[in-house]
Amino acid sequence: MKIKLIAPARKPEWGESFWDLKTLCKLSGRKAGGAPLVLPTLAALTPPDVEVILTDENVESIDFEEKVDLVGITGMTCLIPRSYEIADEYKKRGVPVVMGGIHASMLPEEALQHCDSVVIGEAEEIWGQVVRDAAKKNLKKLYRAPRFPDLANSPIPRWDLLKNDKYCYFTIQTSRGCPFDCDFCSVKVFNGGGYRHKNIGQVIKEIKILQKIEPKKLIFFTDDNLLAVPQYAKELMKEMVSLNIKTWWCQSSMNKLKDDEILDFMYKAGCRVVFVGFESISQKSIEKMNKNFVNKVSEYKDIIGRIHSHKISVFGSFILGSDTDDEHIFEDTAKFIDEAQVAFSMINIITPFVGSRLFEKLNAEKRIFSVDWSRYNGEFVCFKPKNFEGRDLKIKRDELCKEIYSLSQLYSRLNSLWGKAVLTRNTIKKTNLIKLALFLKTLFSLSNNQERAFLTKCMFNKNNPSITNSVFIALSFYNYSLASQQKDNNK
Repeated sequence: MKIKLIAPARKPEWGESFWDLKTLCKLSGRKAGGAPLVLPTLAALTPPDVEVILTDENVESIDFEEKVDLVGITGMTCLIPRSYEIADEYKKRGVPVVMGGIHASMLPEEALQHCDSVVIGEAEEIWGQVVRDAAKKNLKKLYRAPRFPDLANSPIPRWDLLKNDKYCYFTIQTSRGCPFDCDFCSVKVFNGGGYRHKNIGQVIKEIKILQKIEPKKLIFFTDDNLLAVPQYAKELMKEMVSLNIKTWWCQSSMNKLKDDEILDFMYKAGCRVVFVGFESISQKSIEKMNKNFVNKVSEYKDIIGRIHSHKISVFGSFILGSDTDDEHIFEDTAKFIDEAQVAFSMINIITPFVGSRLFEKLNAEKRIFSVDWSRYNGEFVCFKPKNFEGRDLKIKRDELCKEIYSLSQLYSRLNSLWGKAVLTRNTIKKTNLIKLALFLKTLFSLSNNQERAFLTKCMFNKNNPSITNSVFIALSFYNYSLASQQKDNNK
């Protein structure tokens, strides 16, 4: 039996998304940011006598003519229209299709219009049965996870089946679940309210496998909150110190970043960036989102300063358009990012994701005007805001992106952080000849003089020993901000 597992990509006509990182990929010679973990994870759950092929459309095209016995397709809400197109193509060819993931789990009847079977929930305890039923040509329409699985029994993903050289960074997950109940989020519904962890030895073994594949590649921990259980996090990082990981990033809630001891562990283990969901610089909006038990706006700057003092950068996430937001939210957010020296920030428009309480509320109020799922990525307005016209909210959001990602502001924030030894490599500097060669190669790859001037300033900044990483990411978000506003101007 041969199974093909597929992850969809954005369609070109949808335009660039924030996490496409097109410029970073171009300058680093890669195709995509990180691999979708669901593909190698499902492959590891597949019985060993079954051949498995992984196809991530972000790095390679789909061969629809390849002979396979079963196709498995995943897809977040914003990618599900493409998932459905792929499923339809295989259905035309008479190939059985099973779909899974958070969107299909929330709307299985919708998904069944395009596939033969839907897996609802996490796959660890049901994927084997799906494969066995497919082999017997006896697929059920629905497979529902009986419980939230024990991750201690989850195998190491099949990294050997991916085209790892096509990705900018590796992705690892150590835990699932979240006890918080934010209004806009569906993680608790899909992954449960309790934290479940992989064994630390299991995680360390996976990291070692990735280091053998590409020793210097950045690792991103995809856990929604890596520091959720501090004792687990500290034990994990103690083990990671000896691995000499060059750089890793993670996500954490605000309330777990007040602990100097854990921040010290993070830095020693190789953490250089932590992604934080600030959500808003308005406490009223935080309360509206039901996140006030985690986020206190009055504490933001102190916590950011504490993180920076441990030589770790903060990547902020903000949400605009809440019912308590007014016209000052854009200027106030820009001012906060500048004053707190938050190097990079994701600026979202509040989005009613399927499965969230926000979706149910807005749907009941008949305020959702679009179910074009491709627009459910935090970059478009899909409902009628309370205090804004939808188009104005979109334009103001894109203007804010353009402001914080102007080359002058990017350089100002990076220069400040480099002076504090944040976002600099804790390694021996490259020789001048190697650094110059990399600089010239990058310089000629850039499209305009503004970008070249920015690169040159970074290159000759005495506090920045490397022109890669933060500089490439900065250029990527600069170009994304320009592309987003250009799309608005063309409408």
